[in-house]
Amino acid sequence: MPVLQEIRVSEGRDYAMLERNLLSHLRLAVLLSLLSASLLLNARLPTPSEPGSAHTPQSTMGLSIAVIEVGAAVITVAAGVWEYWQGYADMKAQRGFLRASQTHLAILSILGIVVFAICLMLISKESI
Repeated sequence: MPVLQEIRVSEGRDYAMLERNLLSHLRLAVLLSLLSASLLLNARLPTPSEPGSAHTPQSTMGLSIAVIEVGAAVITVAAGVWEYWQGYADMKAQRGFLRASQTHLAILSILGIVVFAICLMLISKESI
């Protein structure tokens, strides 16, 4: 007759996976906030042909994009913490949690589209 055995070996690996995912979310949030700070400070790299091109006048569009980036960073941290706690609860209850929820996927997909659209705006505009 089979005996139910608790699995202890994969718990450490699963917990490390949850932490790695949370740290990836935090890294994305730091990058988004860094982009926001560079927009607020109007930091630009000078081109070799125009050494003074790093300093351009500020515009309100840069401020609005920076606010969107800060909001995206906060949402990214919230989604990462939510996924961490859901995975931790599933691990504690010994349920399978390898597949992320559709809500988390939808939130990060929308954030990806927002970041891509902002990158296109920054590439197409000269003075944001």
